[in-house]
Amino acid sequence: MRGFMFVGLASFLAGLFLAPKKGSELRSELCGKVDDLKASAKEKGNQIKEVVLPVISQVKEEGCTLKNEGKEFVQDVQACLDKNIENGKQVLENAQERLHEKVTPVVTLIKDDARGLEEKAQGAVNKVHEKVDELKQKGSEAFSDLKQKVDEKVEEKAS
Repeated sequence: MRGFMFVGLASFLAGLFLAPKKGSELRSELCGKVDDLKASAKEKGNQIKEVVLPVISQVKEEGCTLKNEGKEFVQDVQACLDKNIENGKQVLENAQERLHEKVTPVVTLIKDDARGLEEKAQGAVNKVHEKVDELKQKGSEAFSDLKQKVDEKVEEKAS
C-alpha cells in the first residue's frame, strides 16, 4: 500500500515539475493535488479501518471464548484428578483394612506358638537343671564313696 502511494506521489511530482506552467499555477495545482492525495489517503485509511475493526473485534471475542474454554478444561481436569486421588485413597484404605484382617490372625497364631515354644523351652531348661543337679549329687556321692574305699584300703595296707 505504501509503495503504491509513494509511486503515485513520485509520478505526480515529476509530472508537475516537468510540465511547463507558471509558478503560481504550479503551486496552486500542487496544493490541490496534495489535498486530493490527503483525502484519498484518509479515505483509504477509513476503508481499511472498516475492514480491520470487525476482524479485531472477532479475534478478541474468539480469544475470550478460548480463554473461558481453557479455564473450564483446567477445572474439569482438576476435578477429575481430585476424584481419582480420592478414589485412590479409598482403595488404599480398603486394601490396608483387608491386609490387617488377614495378617492379624496370623500374627496372633505366631505369638501363641512363640509362647508355647517358650514354655516348652523353659520346661526343657528346668529338666536340664534338674539332671545337672542330680548328676552333681550322684558325682558327689560317688566321690565320697570312692574316697572312703581308698581310705579303707590305705588303712588295710597300713595295718
